[in-house]
Amino acid sequence: MKEQKICLPIYKVAYSICFVILLSLIRGISSVDSIGIAIVPSMALLAIVFCSDTYWIEYREKRWELFKIYSIRKRTQMIFHRLSIQGIYLCVLSLLGYWCFFWQKPFYNTESSIVFIYIPFVMATILSMAFWSVLSMTLVNCFQNIWAGIGISVILWSSLYSAAGKKLLGKWNVFSYVFKDEDQFSWLCGQGVEVLLILLMLFICPIIIKKRG
Repeated sequence: MKEQKICLPIYKVAYSICFVILLSLIRGISSVDSIGIAIVPSMALLAIVFCSDTYWIEYREKRWELFKIYSIRKRTQMIFHRLSIQGIYLCVLSLLGYWCFFWQKPFYNTESSIVFIYIPFVMATILSMAFWSVLSMTLVNCFQNIWAGIGISVILWSSLYSAAGKKLLGKWNVFSYVFKDEDQFSWLCGQGVEVLLILLMLFICPIIIKKRG
């Protein structure tokens, strides 16, 4: 409960809920298939801002001297715990936000089951939230500056979520779910890249903490 209060303060919960509601109101969609395409990149941006201070909050709240007493292992465990709490929250928010778009009465092919549309979205959402959350937190820790971490993450997001990013990386783009074509399974390559990068960043997390304080 203590960690939950630290990483999910009321103001974060409030602005994240407002973000999802506004997204469903202003982001037009034409079909059920396009709901996930609208949510995943937008929620990735939210994850960048939402999770950037996962570790840096100790500086901001002036608890750093006490936090530094803990061992590297203890600090790493606390960071992973906070990331898990925030990641689960963002995933649940995204999955619930999916249904907010139905007020627009999007076209739906009744011959296909909505389950086969929703399940890939769930998978893409979970991995996207994990990737962008960990990336933002890692960059902030590396540069020891929250705005540098957010800024670089947003630049990377803009580069990957673009025509150039789609053309350059193709199915290996972390936004492969958004750019998927007729091949219904090629986008899984991009998801595999996300998993590998997430594991790599989590692996180097204690190293960064040790080197950068």
